[in-house]
Amino acid sequence: MKDVVTEDGAGRRRRDKRVASVGVGAIAAVVLLAVALVFTNAFGARQVAQNARALHWANASLGAAAIARAANAQALVFAVDEQLGTADSTHADAARAEASAALRTLGDWLAAGVGQDTGGELDALATTGRRVLALIDQGDLVGAADLNAGEFEDAYAAARALLEAEQERATARITSSEDAAGRIAAITRLLVTLAIPIGALAVYRSIARRQVRRDREQAAALLRAERELHQAKDEFIASISHEIRTPLTSIYGFSEVLVESGLVDPDGAMELISLINTESSELSRMVEDLLTAARIDAGALTFHPSALAAYEEVEAVVAPLRRAGAAVDVDCATGELWADRVRFHQVIRNLVSNAVKHGGPTVRVTGGQIGDRYVCTVSDDGDGVAPEVRGRLFERFVHSGHESLLVGSVGLGLAIARSLVESMDASLHYERDGAWTHFVVDFPARQPLATGAAREPAGAVTA
Repeated sequence: MKDVVTEDGAGRRRRDKRVASVGVGAIAAVVLLAVALVFTNAFGARQVAQNARALHWANASLGAAAIARAANAQALVFAVDEQLGTADSTHADAARAEASAALRTLGDWLAAGVGQDTGGELDALATTGRRVLALIDQGDLVGAADLNAGEFEDAYAAARALLEAEQERATARITSSEDAAGRIAAITRLLVTLAIPIGALAVYRSIARRQVRRDREQAAALLRAERELHQAKDEFIASISHEIRTPLTSIYGFSEVLVESGLVDPDGAMELISLINTESSELSRMVEDLLTAARIDAGALTFHPSALAAYEEVEAVVAPLRRAGAAVDVDCATGELWADRVRFHQVIRNLVSNAVKHGGPTVRVTGGQIGDRYVCTVSDDGDGVAPEVRGRLFERFVHSGHESLLVGSVGLGLAIARSLVESMDASLHYERDGAWTHFVVDFPARQPLATGAAREPAGAVTA
């Protein structure tokens, strides 16, 4: 009996060992599988990040290509204007420098896209763009225009098609990786629940979820930012192209009529010349707003304030607008204000132009000294600004619905006016009083500093 008991006990021990071994093996297998799935999930997250970077590259390259295209066209327009004598060499040189910088940025994105299936389209676009600039520098504007409208536009279309296809592929890969990561995460949670203590499971799940959520939030934020940047660039370029093309078309059309008909009808010719002058002035104001905005962003504006006779300076601004057909009354009291003459003219011109275009039929400029300030008010009897955009009235590129707040401009006039007056220790605000709209700007009535030295921001370059 003793031997039998011993044998039975040994058999049970062997069976227990086999069961324990199988259990340990099963647990080890589950743990290994869980670890393998964890690493697979991490690999999937890295794939999502890599695909997000690929999408970022495609979005940024597409934006760089669009900017280079617009910059080349702008450089060509300025070169033609310089040859016709309607633009000075400084603006033309700046336009060519901007186009060259845009092409360099495009080249940088091309270099950053190593491993991307570019097929040479971006390289061809950058190379053709540089050839257009080279022809402009050589003075061959006809050749530059032909190359820009032909080979360069074809290269841009090919590059855009390739980049849009890359955007679609990257988006599809991100979606697929996220789906796979979701499935793997579900399996992993189940296995970990079976093999690891609840406490360790809670810690892992917390870490894994935070990591996946952070990666997804970062990828989503990157995608949103790139889409918004791409949309903003497209809208900005389209707006500039449309608004600048309008006066250019008028100038070209009127000048063609003059070329064909000559001065047979002096009255008609003078009317056309007056219209050309008006459109040229409007185009010049748009370009000046764009250049001023860029210089403000770069901190490159210099101000040279001096004592200005308020009435005479306002009249100097309003007189050309009257010759163009605007009915503007000036009722400014005698007095002096302390401001930069060029920037003061730009502020008043922007405010009056805004009132003429978007206000009522009656526009007037009033002014007078109040204490140690000289206050100028540009008023009109129009409907005023919609309540929903008043809080953003002085921001750049403000829109109301799908319509630009400043139709007939690039949407910078009021924003630039406020930036300029604040740089001259002045202020600008909007008021609505009954049936009248007022833009009120006040300047120091006397020199604020005893030295009278020009105030220049650090690192400023004379504008």
